[in-house]
Amino acid sequence: MAEKEVTVIVVDLSPSMAESHMAAAKGQSDIDMSMKYVYDKVGSKVLSERKIDVVGIVGVGTDDTLNRMSEEDAYKHISILYQIRQFLYQDYQLLTKKLVPSIKSHGDLISGLVVAMDAISEYCRHLKFIKNIVILSNCATPLDFAGIDGIIDKLVEMKVNLSIFTVGADEETSTATQRANHSLLSDFVDRVARQDLNAILAPYADVLRDLEIPHVRKVRSTNSYNGTLTIGNPNQFNDSLSIPVERFAYVKAATKVNSVSYIKPKGNASKSPTRQATTTLGRRIKYEITVSKESEDGNTAKDVQEVEKEDLKKGYRYGASVVPLSADEEESLRFLTTASLDIIGFVPYDTIGPWQLLTETNFIIAKRTDKKATLCLSSLIHTMFENELYGIARFVIKNDRPPILILLIPFITDGFEALVETQLPFAEDVRSFRFPSLEIIRTVKGKILKEHHYLPTEEMKNNMKDFINAMDISNLTPEGLPAALDDPDGREFAAVGEIFDPVIANTRQAIMYRALHPNQDLPPPSDSLLRDTYPPEALVKQASSIANRLVESVNVKKIAKYKTNKRRYAAEGEEELKQESILNVDELIGGNANKNDAERPASKRRKVDTTEDEERGEFDIEAEIDKWQRIAAGPESDAALPRIFKQACADIDMLLNGENPDLAVVIKKVSILRSSAVKLDEPGWYNNYIVKLQDALVMGGLANSGSSKIWEELSMKGLGEIPVSEGYLED
Repeated sequence: MAEKEVTVIVVDLSPSMAESHMAAAKGQSDIDMSMKYVYDKVGSKVLSERKIDVVGIVGVGTDDTLNRMSEEDAYKHISILYQIRQFLYQDYQLLTKKLVPSIKSHGDLISGLVVAMDAISEYCRHLKFIKNIVILSNCATPLDFAGIDGIIDKLVEMKVNLSIFTVGADEETSTATQRANHSLLSDFVDRVARQDLNAILAPYADVLRDLEIPHVRKVRSTNSYNGTLTIGNPNQFNDSLSIPVERFAYVKAATKVNSVSYIKPKGNASKSPTRQATTTLGRRIKYEITVSKESEDGNTAKDVQEVEKEDLKKGYRYGASVVPLSADEEESLRFLTTASLDIIGFVPYDTIGPWQLLTETNFIIAKRTDKKATLCLSSLIHTMFENELYGIARFVIKNDRPPILILLIPFITDGFEALVETQLPFAEDVRSFRFPSLEIIRTVKGKILKEHHYLPTEEMKNNMKDFINAMDISNLTPEGLPAALDDPDGREFAAVGEIFDPVIANTRQAIMYRALHPNQDLPPPSDSLLRDTYPPEALVKQASSIANRLVESVNVKKIAKYKTNKRRYAAEGEEELKQESILNVDELIGGNANKNDAERPASKRRKVDTTEDEERGEFDIEAEIDKWQRIAAGPESDAALPRIFKQACADIDMLLNGENPDLAVVIKKVSILRSSAVKLDEPGWYNNYIVKLQDALVMGGLANSGSSKIWEELSMKGLGEIPVSEGYLED
């Protein structure tokens, strides 16, 4: 079970906190700087949603007095603004309104510490908690250290971790009162630290640097498997090995926060089964499943009913349909297994690639109460280590769970021995790619070419090798500077513990910032996240000459950047493409909508050979061009594209059904249709149509007697189906 933790933050709210005493504050007040820590500390606990990680906030220097010792003068103007409890989202939103400096009230910071200790004692009682007290102050108000010995004794008794962060009290611009109070607090912290307690006094500038580093949540590892490690089958062979073992997590992947869970969806329920938010602000959004059924009058709002979870059945998508699966059917198809950990073989170190070890890792240790098992597992670990072997094992964590294939790596350190377990992929999980050789080209006739414009020259290879060596980051400090040769124990650049997932960190930052500033733009990512997105400046400067030589040797050419807008693409500067459809309707349909009938070529006029059309007059599809262009240029153009494409296909069919169709016009229109499908990155639209057109032309499905010759001409012009390689954006 995870350890319970309680944190009380004591914030100085005296009038001096409205001033600015930090040089790095850039005009921000001390309270604004202090709130950065409060937001970060409390926000991380809100996102964790752990009920056993509770927070309380005490204000010192408030206009009111709210604490259990309010009758004594020393505890006046000290208020418990937030009782110790699990912080929720709505509590977090109110922090900016409650933590405001007073106009003229002052309180004693040491008395605020006592109030925080009393709140922790009342909440925790005799239960085991990790107890933390954090004090934020600019030390501009006189402090009362009377009875400090008793306070230290109580801190030792309660085993409280004490942190005091001074905002501008240690800088050159600080006042005499600030410097004196800072010195007294330093002596106080030293006395507490000598009692074997965690007590620190740090300048707030150091705190700000630490705030830029994303949180790495440390959890208490729990036993996830309690069984035996076997080599061979103990039920069949007497010489098989069976060792009682336990499994604990070593490295776990951080779970990503879903920001949508904290935002109520917009809009009403649709006619299809939907999910509706049923929570109030401050919790993750929970959903209920509803289904609607149309009534006789077509009104669905009256028939929306909530569906109980027991009435739901699982279904699996198969193509465009859904295959339902009842509980009985699912049970009959389940692969029955029993919890086990069986070693099925050993492999040398060098047969396992690092790309195969990308999952979470766990420790396999002997059962802690079994000395014989400890000795047996230790022998196995040392044997594997000395012979440079890894173990391959079949692992089922619980009964009826699917088996997985794992790799067992011997791990030996001071006083600790274990097998590190990581999952291996099955053959179905691996995609093998064969890349073309950079050394030779084999022609269709079997000829081997060693010189070709597709192959790099020796000069290119040497320049690339020099560039890779120049961009080596293994000999850099965390600041991106070359490491000293006589400092082998220095910190490395981009160490494993200093690389963070930007998605998780940015999502957390966005959720917390949006709670406090709902109408403002999100802030940029912190420097600690952006640091690893570009190479260090010193390294780039060092390799610049080699990079220029490499660029010249491989003849690198810059290409224009493309702006993407879903299915439409436009080169930089061609803003008109954002407002017009990629389908050139005017060219595709065949003419200019502004021309009158007399000005149009005869080949572009359309007549339908029916009595109805003779009565109505000439049928001209070009009369619809203006309407289509308006649709294509509007905000709903993406939805209109399939309709436009379909109408263009119908226009080609109409032309082919007429007497003596103009073959040049047909080829031109099909060519435009094909190129439009490629630009739209929708080859399926064209392929579906051209296959039907081929069947109609070849099988004689059209009224025109020479339709088979028309398809021959289309094929000769390369207007058949779009291959997969062409179904993408072309430069």
